[in-house]
Amino acid sequence: MKGYIWRYTTGILLVLWMAVIFCFSSQPAEESSEVSGSVAYRLVSLADRLWEGDFTEQQRLIYAEFIDYPVRKAAHMAEFAVLAVLACAFMSSLGRPGRWRYLWAAVFTALYAATDEVHQLFVPGRAGRVTDVCIDTLGAVIGLILLFLCRLVYRRWKTGKAG
Repeated sequence: MKGYIWRYTTGILLVLWMAVIFCFSSQPAEESSEVSGSVAYRLVSLADRLWEGDFTEQQRLIYAEFIDYPVRKAAHMAEFAVLAVLACAFMSSLGRPGRWRYLWAAVFTALYAATDEVHQLFVPGRAGRVTDVCIDTLGAVIGLILLFLCRLVYRRWKTGKAG
């Protein structure tokens, strides 16, 4: 029974996260830019406060515009890292062996990234780009590497072999 609960839970979370990504990709370019721009602006404002700077409003806007692109791409990478981890968890619930579950999760995430870019071709102001598929897939691989390393550290800690 426990296996079925894990399978359904991970499956539902996987589908829900795919829906979240789909919703973000459905935003027209202007709306998406406003969201990422506001995040970049908040980051610049936070940095200004933390380092006790004295940026003018104009400087904050310039710095926010400067970091907007990396912030957007980092968000894409994070979205797809989460997707890959959820896909790996779902593959685990199906009883896939260790190495293969990581590979299948990476392939699944890369395919979803490709379909996401095709979807964006039909959204006003958006474009489907192969480079975005690569960025999303890189995020997935980084997420899977972090998952692997966390599991490795946990197993060593649990068996008392850490340190």
